[in-house]
Amino acid sequence: MAGNCQMDEADQSLLNRVNEARSQPRQCGSHDFNAVDPLSWNCKLEDAARAHSEAMAELEFFSHTSPDGAEIGERVNDRDYRWSAVGENIAAGQNSVEEVVDAWLSSPGHCANIMSAKFTEMGAVRIESPGSQYSPLWTQVFARPR
Repeated sequence: MAGNCQMDEADQSLLNRVNEARSQPRQCGSHDFNAVDPLSWNCKLEDAARAHSEAMAELEFFSHTSPDGAEIGERVNDRDYRWSAVGENIAAGQNSVEEVVDAWLSSPGHCANIMSAKFTEMGAVRIESPGSQYSPLWTQVFARPR
C-alpha cells in the first residue's frame, strides 16, 4: 500500500472484489479482456477519489468533470502522483461493495477500467450524503505510476 492512509474493512473488501474480477477473463460490452494482475491500494488515489466524491456530494452533481472543469488527471496530479495512465469510475446509490462492483462490471466502460492491464493501483471511497439524490457516492481511481 503506497502512502500513509489506513485501509479499513470496506476498502479491503472493495480491493478484494475488484481483484477477484480481474483474476478471470471477462467480456466488457463487445471487448474481451484476459485475466490481469491484481491492483494494489494507493493512498494518493484514495485521496483523489475522496475529494471528488465530497465535491459531488457538496455541490450535488454526478459527473467525472467537476463544475470547475477539473477532470481525473488533474485531481490525481494535485496529490503529487505522477501517472502514465489514469482512469475513474463513479457510481451513485449502491449500498454495498457487492452492488457497486456488480454495477461497474455491468457497464462496458466501467468494466473496461476494472479489467485494464494499464492500471496497477487504485484508491476508492464511498461517501454518505444524507438528503442527496445521489447518496451514497462512490469514486474509484485507477492509475499506473511513471
